[in-house]
Amino acid sequence: MRVRRLHRAACALAAMLAALPATADPLASCRLPEMHLRSDVGLGFPRNPLRLKTTGQLRFRVLFVDFSDVPATVAPREVMSIISPRAEQYFKAVSYGKLDVTLAADERWIRMRKPSADYHFGRGASFMTHRAYLQEAIDLAGPSVDYTGSDAILVIANPATQAINWGPTFTASPGLGVQAGGREFINGATSGSDLPILGWTWFAHEIGHAMSLVDLAGPRPPKQLWHTYVGEFSAMGNPTGRAPEYLGWERWQLGWLDDAQVICTDAAATVTLTPVERAGGAKLALVPTGPNTALAMESRRAEGYDVKLPRAGLLVYTVDTRLTSHDGAVRVQPPGDNDEQHLQALLSVGQMVTTGELSVTLLASDAQGDTFRIQRTTTHRD
Repeated sequence: MRVRRLHRAACALAAMLAALPATADPLASCRLPEMHLRSDVGLGFPRNPLRLKTTGQLRFRVLFVDFSDVPATVAPREVMSIISPRAEQYFKAVSYGKLDVTLAADERWIRMRKPSADYHFGRGASFMTHRAYLQEAIDLAGPSVDYTGSDAILVIANPATQAINWGPTFTASPGLGVQAGGREFINGATSGSDLPILGWTWFAHEIGHAMSLVDLAGPRPPKQLWHTYVGEFSAMGNPTGRAPEYLGWERWQLGWLDDAQVICTDAAATVTLTPVERAGGAKLALVPTGPNTALAMESRRAEGYDVKLPRAGLLVYTVDTRLTSHDGAVRVQPPGDNDEQHLQALLSVGQMVTTGELSVTLLASDAQGDTFRIQRTTTHRD
């Protein structure tokens, strides 16, 4: 009898809980939806599930290739030092310890079948050309290479190879990837002769794409200045800039910021944020401005990988998930079409920036972060 009563009570409680409304997501209006579901990259939620994982262990198998017309004259280990260990350290830092990148190198030069110019990188390799290049390197590496546990493949070309003049990301859909070790890989990257110029930041930028992030640089000149949208902020814009740490929005999208570290408000508010360069505390404030747009604010300091910043302050920018790479999906405010650095855009105490119907004023700033006020500049009318 007692068992039946307990069973009836449990059923009644379950029914009551089922009837309760689901807990509302306090960040729902700021969690802008992804608008490029058929694309490999995008700034919205949810993140493309085909792209690389962003927490835990992320393992890359690294192959080195050279060419009959440009044979390598240095050891693969020397070329690897351009990237490692700085690249791994960068992702450990900007993810607040949530992502552990490992680069496992096959330290020998693999001679490609054709002269370097025959791979047609000079004018921008097509997806199929890029895929064939990557697959050829894998095939020539042979069965001795162990891909067990690998998540992606890097092919590092002899940096002296001018015909391979850039290093794009490889992102594919299932069925269009490359085959290695008896399985398919749909994410990776290949380097070019710009590797010694970009250094480890090449990896930070290209693997950002492999994790789904868009390119924040603008249309290529002469249409406009190349870095006019975000200046020197984020490796996804100018990887060699003075503030290459990922933006707060990018870190939230990648799962490196917890929801508790994000403030979403649609009303006048006074907010305090701690610098994005260090772990802990509130990091990102957002005001939704439309179904796919928001105004974002974060605190920046000359520390971590932003140590070269000439000043500290509040960074204000817009996010638009309707846009993709090179379209201005993120734009530092105030806009400065003639300013490729945007370093002066960091607000000092007393400064205000207005965009659309919103104004942001920095009220106080110290070593711990920034306090600012968000206000609407116009009154909504029914």
